[in-house]
Amino acid sequence: MESSTDAAAARTFSQVLFTDIPHSYPPSTPVTCCYTLTDAFQPNPRDWVGIFKVGWSTTKDYHTFVWVETCQDVAGQQTVTRNAVFKEYYLPKDEIEFYQFCYVDSTGQVRGASTPFCFKNPVEQNMESSTDDELLVITTQEQVEQSVREKAEMMKELDQIREENETLKKALQKEQQEVDNLKGQNEQKEIEKSELGKELDQIKEQNVNLKFTLQEQLQEKDSLKEEMLLQMKKQMEIQQQQSVSLDRASRQINEEKYDRAVMKINQLKEEREELRGKIDVQIDEIAKINSKLRKGEQELFKMTDSIQLLQVDLQSSEKEKERLSAELQRLHSVTHNMDDMKRENQELCRRLSQQETQQQSFPDNDLRTQTQLQDVQEKLAAEKEESKNVTKRAEFLERELQQVREQLDGVIALYEQTQRKSNKQELQLREAHEVIADKDGLIEEKEHETMLVKHENEELSKENQSLRGHNEELRKVFADLHTAPSSDSVYMQPDASTPAGAASNIHESQQPETPEQSENLYETIGSVAEPEEELLVCRHCQESFPGITQNELELHEQSHRMCPFCTMICDNMEQSVFEDHVYSHEL
Repeated sequence: MESSTDAAAARTFSQVLFTDIPHSYPPSTPVTCCYTLTDAFQPNPRDWVGIFKVGWSTTKDYHTFVWVETCQDVAGQQTVTRNAVFKEYYLPKDEIEFYQFCYVDSTGQVRGASTPFCFKNPVEQNMESSTDDELLVITTQEQVEQSVREKAEMMKELDQIREENETLKKALQKEQQEVDNLKGQNEQKEIEKSELGKELDQIKEQNVNLKFTLQEQLQEKDSLKEEMLLQMKKQMEIQQQQSVSLDRASRQINEEKYDRAVMKINQLKEEREELRGKIDVQIDEIAKINSKLRKGEQELFKMTDSIQLLQVDLQSSEKEKERLSAELQRLHSVTHNMDDMKRENQELCRRLSQQETQQQSFPDNDLRTQTQLQDVQEKLAAEKEESKNVTKRAEFLERELQQVREQLDGVIALYEQTQRKSNKQELQLREAHEVIADKDGLIEEKEHETMLVKHENEELSKENQSLRGHNEELRKVFADLHTAPSSDSVYMQPDASTPAGAASNIHESQQPETPEQSENLYETIGSVAEPEEELLVCRHCQESFPGITQNELELHEQSHRMCPFCTMICDNMEQSVFEDHVYSHEL
């Protein structure tokens, strides 16, 4: 934050540059400072140059100031050099303190500052310089190294200052571009302002013309009112004679119109009741279809669970089948080995027979051959017993494999049957969804029709109110006519308290009505007395539903998918998107 403020201050201080500022000025003599205005700064006649003591904090801490010279034809030049002259009377008298020049614009912002200087006599300055020249400075190696380090640090600071200078130049260029853009926008706004001024002048002219025409129309209106009063005086004389007959005729017409309006209102009520009955029937049908749909969905879920179980059983039976087939192959290989051993036994028997014949010829070897023969017979018996066990085991495995195959065929048949049932139930579910969609469309159409009927009823009620007010005015006029005195002065001079609007209403009320107007005016009498049906509004979507119960409204509100955190309606969102939205509140 401090670096940004320092950069802004550097940008503003670099817009006015003070040049050729010496280290000191002689006291009691006029001081002239030279400064240069950059192309990024636009001078103002109210700008001023002041002398400030070093360490000043605000622009009010100046010692003295002079107004800047007025600059003419500066727009096309990049830099402009000017001078400011301070008289010796207003200069500081202190020769110890240091001062500097500051350029302050009309808004109180400092746009440039000079290097510090002081006020000293030339003799003192020469003496200080001479004493400095005569001094012999002796430095050590440590001081030399320290000076080298300080020089390196100064070079680093110089590089940093150069980099900051480059950044300030770039920022100055950007600001210059922004200033150019703002100038273009300002010119465009000036053009728009001139166009708006022209339009405003045209509107003013039109307003004057309209005022003139309004005055003419008011004059015409006054003249028409006078003529209408004269005609009303003449008509009142005639209407006194015809009031009785007109009253009876108007009453008969009003009664006929009232009867027609009552009949139409009753017809509309019957139609509304029929629509409500149809809507109730359709709602019951939808509820039944929804219950069937829920049952079908439950059955479908059960069927899918059973299908999954059957699939697991099928997989396990297939594994058992593979195991049994491997065992059967192993037993086949054992039986094959048994056949080989049988052939070997036959060969051994043949050899034994040969040995017996040889034993008869060689009696000395009888004992040895008998022992060998016994050993061979024992091995043969053991092998026969093992072959019997193997054949029994093979037969058992064959039977078990056959049972497993039968079970596998049953499971496959049951799986196909359940698959057919599930397909059938999905088809029924799809048909039920289509039926519900059709019912929803019909319900929307009926609701639209009921809204139209309600709107018509409201319009008819408004017309009925206006007609009743009109009838009241007519009755007052007739009552005034019956109770008015018979003197001619009353008919010649209208009452001053009667407004012109009432007179015009009386004049209009006495004009004969056409049959179409009277039918349109009185066809809705009685609709005002009918109480308006209360509208139930959904607290989520703010939609009104005429002609439904509180339970139906609660079912509608429960059908919305609401976010439990921000109460946003998420009906059109997918389940994954809705879950991501809910989880985003918990992060």
